[in-house]
Order: sequence, then structure tokens, then C-alpha cells
Amino acid sequence: MSVFDKFLAGWSFRGSTPDYAAGDAIEVMVTGESDGGVHIARIGDSTLRIEGAPGDAVDTRVVVDVESWDESSHTGRATYRKTVGGSAF
Repeated sequence: MSVFDKFLAGWSFRGSTPDYAAGDAIEVMVTGESDGGVHIARIGDSTLRIEGAPGDAVDTRVVVDVESWDESSHTGRATYRKTVGGSAF
């Protein structure tokens, strides 16, 4: 194994379309709100609709439970669990 191979061992590229499964608990940043009042988290090129989030959840970090995930369209639905932090801005 060359020094270059050793240097690159274990490296991988992260995609912009993550995959989740129903039941996953993840921490996300709430980035907006839809016209219907449902909060949205954008993770790379993926969109997660968050139900049950408080009205002031935009620009906060929250923990959600993924309820459903469509791998082909990279969209899903999640339920709010708790707020874990504010915006870094």
C-alpha cells in the first residue's frame, strides 16, 4: 500500500441526498414554513416536513422522528420531539 493509498484510506464523499428510514430520530435545522403552516427542514437537496413544531421553530435546531421517507423524491414527513438549540446567526 502506497503512502497515498494510506492517506486516502477510509475517505468517502457525502451525498447531497441523504436517506432516512421511518423511526429514525435525527437533529435538523428548521429552515422555513410552508403556506399551510407546516415547518420545513432542508437537508442537502432533500426536504423534510415537520408536523407539531412550535410556531417559533424557524431557525432553530430540533430533534424529529422520521415518519415516512421517499427515496426517489428525497422528501419525507417527521414529527417534532424537542428543540435543542437556536440559530448560529
